[in-house]
Amino acid sequence: MSQWKPVKEKDRYGIAIHNFHQDAAYRIKLMVGEAVHILEENGGWFFGYSTKNRAVRGIFPKSYIHIKECIVDRTGPVEVVTLKQPHVVQELTSVLREWGHIWKHLYIIHSEHFETIEHRIYELIRYRSKILSGTLPVDELKEIKQLVTSKIDMGNKLLDLDMVVRDDQGNILNPDITSTIQLYWQHELATERIKKATSVPMEKAQKTLTQYSHIFFVSVRNFVCKMSEDAELLMTLYDAKEGRAITENYVVRWSKEGLARDIDQLHNLRVLFTDLGSRDLSREKVYLVCYVVRVGAMEVRDPDHRRSSHVPKKVHAEGMRRPFGVAAMDVTLYITGKIEGNEEEHHFIPFLQCCERDNLDGTLRRILTLKELPQKEHKGQGLWTSLKLLHGDLKQVREENPHLVLGNVTIARKMGFPEVILPGDVRNDLYLTLVSGEFSKGSKSTDRNVEVTVRVCNEKGQSIPVSMTVTCVLVIVIIYSNKVTSKFI
Repeated sequence: MSQWKPVKEKDRYGIAIHNFHQDAAYRIKLMVGEAVHILEENGGWFFGYSTKNRAVRGIFPKSYIHIKECIVDRTGPVEVVTLKQPHVVQELTSVLREWGHIWKHLYIIHSEHFETIEHRIYELIRYRSKILSGTLPVDELKEIKQLVTSKIDMGNKLLDLDMVVRDDQGNILNPDITSTIQLYWQHELATERIKKATSVPMEKAQKTLTQYSHIFFVSVRNFVCKMSEDAELLMTLYDAKEGRAITENYVVRWSKEGLARDIDQLHNLRVLFTDLGSRDLSREKVYLVCYVVRVGAMEVRDPDHRRSSHVPKKVHAEGMRRPFGVAAMDVTLYITGKIEGNEEEHHFIPFLQCCERDNLDGTLRRILTLKELPQKEHKGQGLWTSLKLLHGDLKQVREENPHLVLGNVTIARKMGFPEVILPGDVRNDLYLTLVSGEFSKGSKSTDRNVEVTVRVCNEKGQSIPVSMTVTCVLVIVIIYSNKVTSKFI
């Protein structure tokens, strides 16, 4: 049997990620989010105690604990571990926990401050997410720190809690190294600041700014479809009344194994449809449309694994892009703001496969005519997404929602210029959509292969080279067995 050994100093602090309740000897009970001080380890078990009840020690499984970077203090008689994070985050965490208990009590007694404290709690949670994102510059971090400490002091005053004495930068003064006179003067200044902040009317404090730009945030959670080949998901916002797409396509390459092909984007399939104006928010019918294009052989084939070793494989032309199906969801209420989206809420968008001779555009029109796609049509196949309308330009959205747009997020711009054109915003875009094609057989009894090349030319009929400002678009169309496929180069 292996021996218990002390854990490394950097692994002495952890957070429970699952509830652990096991009625057996030497085991302690843990709740999700509970912090633990880890002392020893043995195989798949830790030995330690919860920070909520330091008197009870016991064992708990390693798989239930997420290790966090910590600071170990051995200056006192008892070893103390604290989470390694900015002091303002530590204060925010303790304040949110304290206010959370008081907030529940305010609900029980029907206090008039219930909604006010609720609003302040959500504000502090958003500020905490911004600070923990690590994307804020030093100056902005300093401003948020002062704003957070001011809101904490105002909330403590409203709840009749003890006031924290701070310096001008919002740092808590240490009474062990600060003189009594300095503590007194800082207490007077803090009291004056709180009085001024609480005396300002809420109407003046909250300045209403007109937002000229809006962004529609979409996160792809999963795509469920019975396919034996890779696919491309082309997502766009579609105006049903005008019958056209109003934004660029967001492309997700989906493998036949049921995962995104780009490993770096595996858990970050997010897109921002930018430059939406007030006219876009007032459109009558807006759909989130996902075109599914199959990438593989010309004909759809279902592999028979039972006979694959006996029947010789037929050679197929690979890499063909074929229309496969469409998924569409009415997002008008989310665009207009009548329904507030939530990044944690998952929406199922049913998927309709194209018919034998139908294209993507025709399949979309068929979906738009139906109020709801029947179960027998989609058979549980579809797209899982999260939606949310964000207000402001790209810079403002990144600052206010760092947890949503953290890292490399794809940008899909509106077709055409936004309502307010900022200096330096230059667009040289040419959009070409190939819908379908019809070609006669001529004197032949079978279909013939046809190649159509589309080029960008000037008024003299000369082809414009790629090196010039206007991008050349080359489209190759292949007709085979009376079916159309297209490749964009």
